[in-house]
Amino acid sequence: MRRALAWGSVLTLIVALASCGFMRWPLSAAKVGDSLNAAFGASPRLHWRALRAATFSALPWPCVRIVDARLDDVYGVDLLSAPAARLNLSLIGLLRGRLIPTGAVLVSPIIRVDMDHPPFAGAAGGSAGRATVTMALAPLTTLSLSHGRLRVVSAKRGVDTLIDDVQGRFDGLTIGDRLRFNISAVWRNTPVTIVGALDDPETAAKGATSPLSFAVVSPLAKLVFGGAFAFGDKPRAEGDLIASIPSVRALASFLNAKPPPVLIANDIAVTGKIKAARNTLMLDEATLTSDGQKVEGALAIDDVGGRPAVSGTLAAGTLTLNPLLGSPQRFFGPSGWSTKPFALAPLSAFDLDLRLSAAHLDVYGLALADAAVSAIVNDGKLSMSVIDAAAYGGRLAGEVDAACVGRDLKMSASGELADADLGAAMAAFGRPMATGRGRARFDIEASGASPAAAIANLSGTATLKATDGAILGVNLEEALRRSRRRPIDVDRDMRLGGTAFDQLEVSLSLDNGHARVERGAMTSHGVTADLSGLIDLVAWRWALRLKAVQTNEAGEESQDAARLTLDIGGSWSAPKIRALAENGRAGPVGDPRTSR
Repeated sequence: MRRALAWGSVLTLIVALASCGFMRWPLSAAKVGDSLNAAFGASPRLHWRALRAATFSALPWPCVRIVDARLDDVYGVDLLSAPAARLNLSLIGLLRGRLIPTGAVLVSPIIRVDMDHPPFAGAAGGSAGRATVTMALAPLTTLSLSHGRLRVVSAKRGVDTLIDDVQGRFDGLTIGDRLRFNISAVWRNTPVTIVGALDDPETAAKGATSPLSFAVVSPLAKLVFGGAFAFGDKPRAEGDLIASIPSVRALASFLNAKPPPVLIANDIAVTGKIKAARNTLMLDEATLTSDGQKVEGALAIDDVGGRPAVSGTLAAGTLTLNPLLGSPQRFFGPSGWSTKPFALAPLSAFDLDLRLSAAHLDVYGLALADAAVSAIVNDGKLSMSVIDAAAYGGRLAGEVDAACVGRDLKMSASGELADADLGAAMAAFGRPMATGRGRARFDIEASGASPAAAIANLSGTATLKATDGAILGVNLEEALRRSRRRPIDVDRDMRLGGTAFDQLEVSLSLDNGHARVERGAMTSHGVTADLSGLIDLVAWRWALRLKAVQTNEAGEESQDAARLTLDIGGSWSAPKIRALAENGRAGPVGDPRTSR
């Protein structure tokens, strides 16, 4: 009986002690705050202040629970506040009569990150400093967040956004330890996970680089970085980067931003080596993929007076521009030139200096091989150049400049296609009119608010020289032979086959949308011909006169050689050809500027 009573007393004592261990004993909030800050002297990244209440419990592990916890970072800026927090304590510290936290769990914290303050805007005083206290006190090693809220603000950038349901853990808050973090959150109804590690935060805070790895994963974007990072007055990063955006438009909408004004493709993926500083980002050994189009090379983005300046050199095996940049604006329709204003907006938001080489480049149906091209945007002016490329069996070079002047688009263009298959070139831009090899060159200027207005102001020059070819659909030799016996029937006598030539040369002067033939000459073993007149580019009408004469095999005209004069008029799509008598009874060719 006595033994049973003894065991009962022991059991009662154990229960009583356990009950006492689980009880929350009130403590002085001020003294708890002082004790915690003394312990945090070994880890100056966090600083407690303004605790409202505190309690202590010994089981299941000694801990202090505090009400209205508030932490400042090393720079004295409010880092977070929480209505409740639990701090697990060091047993050795308790035996010495000290409250030394080894880990913290913050419940429903509110975390504030100001992008205008250190470390994001540089270290205060030029350095983060390092604690000089001894390591005798055990520092906080872990920080856990439960159902928190993160507020990111920047008055300079106009940013004030709230991120909900922040949960996760920071490990390695001790000086000299490796900082590790694993955080998840919900930002604007989109889940985001951030995982990473910084090997030496103190070194990084003082401006020296420290190894860093992190990954950001969400349905809108993925970013993985591994390399070195530094805060300080000159924050910088260097390492390997992998980034992908499945929908550029969705991400832009999520960020309340506009999609890039140039890129039409909706996805983009980037891999490469990155170097980043406060106002500079460089990508080297990079691969960029968008809508199935892939380029490799190097890019640099600098912040010049608040405006990004992009420069780089890229290369591709096969590249098609249409999926990336979208279809060009239609300049004309069945009834004439478009009066719709040009879609090109003033290019004042960024500068660009880009070089591209491609083994095969498709420029809206223009197939270029071994192409070297460039695009430059400076002070709102766009300059695009084909430095060199193979096209239609020859070489192509050219340049286009464009700039918005008020509501008008001012343009100039020049180009040369040398030693090329001109028949193939003409067929690519419309109905083939001639064959042969040769050279074509143009140098033009125009301005206007729409394609129709620009064509009406078009001026410049154009030349064409070809050899060993033929004019298709017009058989001058047959017409000249038949004209010796009877008046010719244009449709019957001239539509059979074509006219072979040894040399063809045409030069045009353009003024106010009209092209005047300055020289038009064709020579062959059987025919020579001269072309004169005007081409109305505005109204799409011909007003030309062709004079042809028979020649012998030496190219010389005989005394009884047949002669033929043709008027070519009417619309481009349905020209009317009239044969004139030698006395020219049909009259001179009309000027399209007065005959419309």
